[in-house]
Amino acid sequence: MLKLFNYDLQNFASPSASKALLSKITVKKLAESETILSPGQYQQNLYFIKEGVVRCYYQSLEMQWTNWFAAEGSPIFSTESFLSGNPSPEYIETCTPVILYQITREDYQTLMEEFPELYEPAFHLLHNYLHISEKRLYGSHMQAAYKRYEEFIETHRHIANRVKMQHIASYLGITPTHLSRIRKEFARKDFNNLVNN
Repeated sequence: MLKLFNYDLQNFASPSASKALLSKITVKKLAESETILSPGQYQQNLYFIKEGVVRCYYQSLEMQWTNWFAAEGSPIFSTESFLSGNPSPEYIETCTPVILYQITREDYQTLMEEFPELYEPAFHLLHNYLHISEKRLYGSHMQAAYKRYEEFIETHRHIANRVKMQHIASYLGITPTHLSRIRKEFARKDFNNLVNN
């Protein structure tokens, strides 16, 4: 069954809503390191990941700052562009080969008007997005880098070994060298915990 917003479609949509939604969805396949959205572009499609990992990042001169990662079952969108209709300020690119479900912004809005039940997962998505953004903002100001890495592993364990280390470092706001030291310390603690338990 098709997963959208990490829900099985049949669990939140009536048969008629499911049929209408499926009729508007197409499949898109991309290779690793392909750009889905660039700054200045308008996001015309909402994407859901069937397979693979995607990241969003900002670029300034030679520096990149990863804003988020997404994997199977997750939606992909620029809040500024898809929700507000403004040009995107960020890049969205694939970290692995991906298979995406896509639906146009116009079709999705029309379907939500026709089937109000589709608002529930959209609301759930925005709630989760705000919660994660707030938690990450707190962590970047109040937590040491090691603690930020611990939380990254806890929340992104399913993708931690599928993305490049420099992208994880840019997400945590540290250098790749610092990340390497943290990962060694983390592995030592993991090993000691296994031995002692």
